[in-house]
Amino acid sequence: MERFFSTHRFLQGKQNLEVLLNRIRENKRVLFSFLALGFVFFLFVLSYYGFEYYLRNYRIPLVKLRKVVSQTINKELGKAVDIGVFDFSLREGLIIEDLVVSNEEDFSFNDHMLKVKKVTFRLSSYFKDSPTVERIDFYSPHLVLNEDLNLRNRLIEYAQTSRIKDIRFHDAKLTVKKSDATLVDWKEGWDIDLVRKNKRIFLKYDNGWFWVPNTTRIKGEGEFSETNLEDYQFEFFWKNYPSEEAILLTNFLFGANVQSAVLSGEGKIVSNLNSGFVMDGEVEFENSFILLPFFEDYLLEGFRFREKFHFTKELEEREFLGNDFQIKSQVLSQMAKETLLSRKIEFQIGALEDIFEHVTDISGVVRFPLFGALQGKLELKETGEKNKWFSLIGEVTGSGIKLDSSLFQLENGKLSFQWKPNNEWDLKLDGEIFGKPSHLLGNGSADWSRSKKIDGSYYYPMASKTKLSFQSTELTANDWKPLYEDWKKDTMEEIRERQEKLIPEEYFYQTKLYKYFLESMNFDLGIQITHFYPYRGSKSLGESKGNLSVKEGRFSLNLGLGNSDSKLSMVSYFASKTPNFSLNLNLKEYPWSDPWMTVCGIDLKPTNVSMDFSFNSIGSDYYMLHKDARTSYSLKLFGINFKDGDLVSKGNFDLKPLKLPFNLEFTLNRYSDLDYLSDVVVSSETIDLKGYGNNKNGNYQMTLYGLIGETRGSLNISEEENKCVIK
Repeated sequence: MERFFSTHRFLQGKQNLEVLLNRIRENKRVLFSFLALGFVFFLFVLSYYGFEYYLRNYRIPLVKLRKVVSQTINKELGKAVDIGVFDFSLREGLIIEDLVVSNEEDFSFNDHMLKVKKVTFRLSSYFKDSPTVERIDFYSPHLVLNEDLNLRNRLIEYAQTSRIKDIRFHDAKLTVKKSDATLVDWKEGWDIDLVRKNKRIFLKYDNGWFWVPNTTRIKGEGEFSETNLEDYQFEFFWKNYPSEEAILLTNFLFGANVQSAVLSGEGKIVSNLNSGFVMDGEVEFENSFILLPFFEDYLLEGFRFREKFHFTKELEEREFLGNDFQIKSQVLSQMAKETLLSRKIEFQIGALEDIFEHVTDISGVVRFPLFGALQGKLELKETGEKNKWFSLIGEVTGSGIKLDSSLFQLENGKLSFQWKPNNEWDLKLDGEIFGKPSHLLGNGSADWSRSKKIDGSYYYPMASKTKLSFQSTELTANDWKPLYEDWKKDTMEEIRERQEKLIPEEYFYQTKLYKYFLESMNFDLGIQITHFYPYRGSKSLGESKGNLSVKEGRFSLNLGLGNSDSKLSMVSYFASKTPNFSLNLNLKEYPWSDPWMTVCGIDLKPTNVSMDFSFNSIGSDYYMLHKDARTSYSLKLFGINFKDGDLVSKGNFDLKPLKLPFNLEFTLNRYSDLDYLSDVVVSSETIDLKGYGNNKNGNYQMTLYGLIGETRGSLNISEEENKCVIK
């Protein structure tokens, strides 16, 4: 049986073999064609790699070329060079892998100027004695440029003057730094093609597929001349592009410092002998964080607007457009003995709140709820006259102005501000301050001179004459308390910061505030209040008048607090290396509504206060004024009342007399951080106590002798942190 099956398989295999041989005989031409094609392909591959082997080993001196490339870069740029692999292939030409060029003469600081994963050079011929490079491809290069302008110019000049027909960058990244600032930082790789044709260089660039929705993309193209650096034109298109990657260009377009923004738009740059330099375009800024010009501690946060721009060599025109505002600015450069600038600005802001809801301080906490409409135009020209360097004319008007903050309230504001020829101006501001009709009227003049700093740059100090008059039907002192508390908080924080960080004193007469504005200021403000109220609900103390003046380096304020003998006066001579400051406050049975002081957790709240306060110090900042301060005052608090239960747990003797209204008076003198209390007197119909004490960091220590009700003896008050003893 097995023999039968074996014979059957043999006959079947023989039959299949005969079929295959018959098929081969029928298609022998096709078979021979495939074999010939395979043989030709084999010969081609063999020839290709043989020819490549021949060129690499016998025609192209790779070792010598490696040294030539390294020495050339080192000689031209003065930088250290490191080449990982130097090789050759017929497909790519000369190949350099892991090329690194240092920013220094060596690699000691590991600070590179250029890193490239791979560079390929395609040659015009492999048999000429001096072949030329037809094309260079850079793969994943990262170029870092610092403040070396000569190096940047040499790189640009090389791109224009070299004879390389085609230069291409694949996934290229660029970083440009200036001091500690980064001006350009491409996070995503760019593809850039430079093609030379008809004595011009054509440029195309992009960082991906521009048409993909919701992506961050940029693209553009342009051309420039081989021989003329001033002959070029470019077009560029942005979509959701982060400003941090090109902050230098962003700031140039906006005209001020942009911290961050997302840009979408387009522009075109043209420069030639006929038109000169012209740049036009339109761009939209979204989610912007912009430092406000002249107010460096404040910024626009999360702001959105459009900008149209037109720039020439002499002119910069910008138009900013938003939901309800339009701002046009123009800067014109004119050549005389030197370049003089003329600046114009026109604005129509229908709703200030659309802008100021985005204005905040650097911390992001303080905001400015400002409402109303504002419009105007101003023109500021440089005249070239040293003592009258600027000429300013224009006007600003506003209506419905409202500021509703926790510190200050203004409603129904109406503004008229006019700058006339000869730098004279008029001001009129009407409104309601804390709900009371108020008016600020005035006029004056301002002249700016030009002075040179030690470093050769210029600054423009202002000499001014100002006459203002403030009038209000009512003023309530306690309405201004939040503003005072905020100033006090900032003051104490600055004092603490200077103590902790040991910040040296900065002489006031060297500050910008002094040199730019106060050195030659003549300022006079008259104050007239029809009815002065210590707090809401109190009786009027009558008319209040005062005057604030700044002249010849001296500041003084005198303000009567009603028609009583209560008054406030401040004086400072600040045009000195160590300015002096003094404050005097006199109160005569002045109505009071808040607790004056706290002893052992008990608020002492008088109905009236009499005080003769004096503060004198020398220093250029709050810390020095606090450190060298001499403070003294005599005080009398009338009609102090305790709430029921305030003294129940404070002692083991009869304190009922203290629950009736009583008076407290003492004299205080401060030395360093300790207050000394002398001539302490506590008096009422049933109390007659005298003594002394001190106060350190808000903790009182008092020793009193005398009569409390029908008991004569002593009373000791000792206050420590979270602890109080009365015996």
